[in-house]
Amino acid sequence: MMKRDELKTICHRLTEAERISTMLICFHGKKGEDLYGEILNSYIDTPVQFSGIGDLILKLDEICDWIGCPHPAFNPRFLNKKMADQYLYRTKGRNNIPVKAKIQLQESETLSSRAIRAKETLMIKIDHRQNASMQGRVIGKLTGKQYIMFRSALELMRMLKEVIIRPDESRPVR
Repeated sequence: MMKRDELKTICHRLTEAERISTMLICFHGKKGEDLYGEILNSYIDTPVQFSGIGDLILKLDEICDWIGCPHPAFNPRFLNKKMADQYLYRTKGRNNIPVKAKIQLQESETLSSRAIRAKETLMIKIDHRQNASMQGRVIGKLTGKQYIMFRSALELMRMLKEVIIRPDESRPVR
């Protein structure tokens, strides 16, 4: 578990980051084999809940669309027009943050108050969205506080599959 001061420092860095596509992933637990938690970013007004690694990856991609950075190299594809229309309907109105978001909606204190409740955290920086995937780096206690690069969403999913949430760490950090 991370100490409260460490999490405050991480959240401060998140609000001062060069790239607005820096996300703090807060893992709250596991249901069966699926991790669940929330994604924090200082340019979105509320945390985004996820349930499962696949859901996490898709929501990271959607958040990048909402904040306008980094832009994808290609538009998403769908199996049929109905699915494409459903996606457009579901994401319509979510893009209310300007391209290259200039307005920070949350400050580090707000983010750290949520992150402190997490059982584990990782910071993910999405640098590019090319070839219908994403590339970037991950850092956190689990990485030995070293950046680990990922070349695709699939590779990131494989990395996150190894995150272990221990039931005995259910108490909040003090």
